Amino acid sequence: MYTENYWSGRTVTMTGATGFIGYHLAKRLAVSGARVVALVRSGSIFNRLRGIGIDCVVAPLDQTSAMANAATGSDLFFHLAGAVDFGNDLAKCRHVNVDGTGNALQAAKAAGVRRFIQVSSIVAVGADQTPNALDETATWNLSRYRVPYATTKRQAEELVLQHSGQPEVVVANPSCVIGPEDFAHSEFGTICKRFWRGRMPFYSGKGNNFVDVRDVAAGLMLAAEKGRAGERYILGGENLTYAEFFRMLARVGGRWRLRMRMPLVLVRLSALIADQLPRKKSRPYLTRAQARLLGLWFYFDSSKAKRELGYAPRPVAESLVDSHEFWMHKNAA
Repeated sequence: MYTENYWSGRTVTMTGATGFIGYHLAKRLAVSGARVVALVRSGSIFNRLRGIGIDCVVAPLDQTSAMANAATGSDLFFHLAGAVDFGNDLAKCRHVNVDGTGNALQAAKAAGVRRFIQVSSIVAVGADQTPNALDETATWNLSRYRVPYATTKRQAEELVLQHSGQPEVVVANPSCVIGPEDFAHSEFGTICKRFWRGRMPFYSGKGNNFVDVRDVAAGLMLAAEKGRAGERYILGGENLTYAEFFRMLARVGGRWRLRMRMPLVLVRLSALIADQLPRKKSRPYLTRAQARLLGLWFYFDSSKAKRELGYAPRPVAESLVDSHEFWMHKNAA
């Protein structure tokens, strides 16, 4: 576990605090006694952050000087902001995920920050044709799938790891995040909600790694405190086939749901058709980019983070119980 007195009185700057992981990280940092400065975009809704004692400063990713000014006096800089978009807009993803990361790193350097923690993703690690658990040494192999999100998250990570000097850099790769207080309506949180509300009778794909958002937040603090400079750490939980994951959702929901496995060819055809239709405000059930990745196994090994950081994720079943409570009772709207 991270050291409580390490954080007491420490000033920390972060981007992406309005997101799912970001909110939980900001909350945990504040509870541990840190002063947290959240860099937000103009127009962002951050009343919830202010309600837990977070200082919010308008300093978007394309304004390096504004970020540097806000980060002055900070010891640590957590960079979580990014385009979490599985669509096909490569230019948008590159602008936010790569250029934005470069700007954040430059701002941290200008502000004299000691350590920069890049919050990446398991898609920057890779995937496999077989259910083998990959670790931080895996060769990235997703470029041929032409998924802008995956490509740009990998490029952003490479950019950070090429940096030398101050600030020191550490990279963290969370897997598929689930859990309570999902005010940002995350990717897999939305899947859980739709399933429990009877709107998702089909599933497809091989398998993935699922982790509690609260454990990821704790893992990020451990990486900042104990991680080795220039290293990356996978913050994962349990490797589950999608069939196993949906069975767990059904058990937690307390009622049987139709769960038919849809062949990948039909999934990809459905995603292709859906992409041609006018985009709705709600999150699409599946995009073409997501469909390209469903034939792969996203199994991961977090041994390095457990060994070097003391990272200790909880069981997925426990996370889903708390997630169900949030989606079906506390956040019924």
